[in-house]
Amino acid sequence: MHGARVGHTRCTVNPEDLHDLPLERRTVERRRRDVPVEHDRRRTDRRASRIAPVVEFVGVAVVVDSWPLMRAGIRQLLEGQGFRVAADTTSVADAVAEVGDRLDLAVIGATSEDLVASVERVQRLQRGEQTGRTLLLMEQVDAVMLRRLLGMGVDGVVQRSIGMEDLAAACSRLLAGHRVLSGGPLSVLASAGLEVSIADDEPAEDGVSFTPKEKEVLGHLAQHRSNREIAAAMHLSQATVKTHLTHIYAKLEVSSRREAIAVSVARGLLA
Repeated sequence: MHGARVGHTRCTVNPEDLHDLPLERRTVERRRRDVPVEHDRRRTDRRASRIAPVVEFVGVAVVVDSWPLMRAGIRQLLEGQGFRVAADTTSVADAVAEVGDRLDLAVIGATSEDLVASVERVQRLQRGEQTGRTLLLMEQVDAVMLRRLLGMGVDGVVQRSIGMEDLAAACSRLLAGHRVLSGGPLSVLASAGLEVSIADDEPAEDGVSFTPKEKEVLGHLAQHRSNREIAAAMHLSQATVKTHLTHIYAKLEVSSRREAIAVSVARGLLA
């Protein structure tokens, strides 16, 4: 044996002493006898794995849901996007109490609290914050409740079973200032004819833009009106309304009214 280390009960040996052993046995003996191995990738990889990537801070968030695993998954997703999650809990009241005076995103799922009261509580905290957003994860919603939530200024309503990738995309769109509806809530919107206002004149992210008349037609579509009703409201012929619809469908790359409404909401063209 050579080179005993001071203050250590294990001794190293000369690697040459192991040359007569089979390759597999040689590796085991090196580790057992604490023989230094040049460029030990095990140690390098462990050190590298402890270096977390730098994520730019984008805001403060809270997560409310009755399922711990659901909260844990959403928390991990938000932290990966740069949020500081101030609280994940089953209660909106408890979450708000943990926040302080800033809340950029509230993700509210299944909770035993009254949903409307919960949204109002969050909005009181977000008042004055231009970037404050509220995203609801709902298992089911009817037209009456959806109309009320949208009227209150809720920024997003999506199916609670939404995938994590879609949820990440929804959060990104919310922070960019868009309204987000998907899954069941979007189907309710497309079929119920809700009062939905047209977004500002700025083109959407993908460059889709409409003429003033096309926007007006699209707004009537969101109210579930027929071609005849649209023509009467806009003082146009039905043929002209059909022409506008053809242009709208082509720009959205859809083939039906339902699809036009769904795509418009998803892209932030209907707010």
